[in-house]
Order: sequence, then structure tokens, then C-alpha cells
Amino acid sequence: MAPLRRFRFHPSGAYRAIAALRNAAATTSTSAATAAPRQADAVQLSDTARALSSATQTVNGASDVREDRIAAIKASLANGTYRVDSRQLAQAMVRASQ
Repeated sequence: MAPLRRFRFHPSGAYRAIAALRNAAATTSTSAATAAPRQADAVQLSDTARALSSATQTVNGASDVREDRIAAIKASLANGTYRVDSRQLAQAMVRASQ
């Protein structure tokens, strides 16, 4: 087995390496600063995407409650004319339980 060699660390070598890295970074930042300005990013949406966005905004703006239907039911309750079809109610309950 070969004997292990000891390497000596000399600080001046490290200082030279650090100086070289700093010079490279300074050169890069200087050339980046003098380069032509970058164009802003741009996005183009398709007609389908615009239509979908418009539809989404319309649905989000709509109420979850059908005000006209509630008003009609309230009026028929107040008049005493509201009737529940028991057969239709039973069928809806069976469908909901399945």
C-alpha cells in the first residue's frame, strides 16, 4: 500500500480563487447591466379561454338561490294555495336514498 501524502493548504491559492470568482461575477453583472433591456412577458388567451372566463365570472356572480321561485312559494303559502304532491315527494325521497 502506498504511503499517504500530505497536502499543504496554502491560503494564497484560496485568495486567488476567490478573487477570480469575484472578477467573473463582476464581469457578468456589468455585461448584464449594459445588455439590451428585456421584453416584458406576454400572454395571449384563446377565444375559448376568454369565453370560459366570461362564463365562470357570470356563474360566480349569480345567486345560488332562485329568488323568483322562493317568492312564488311564499305567496302560495300566504294564500293557502301551496300544495305538495305526495307521490312526487316520495319518488324524490327514494331517488335521494339510492
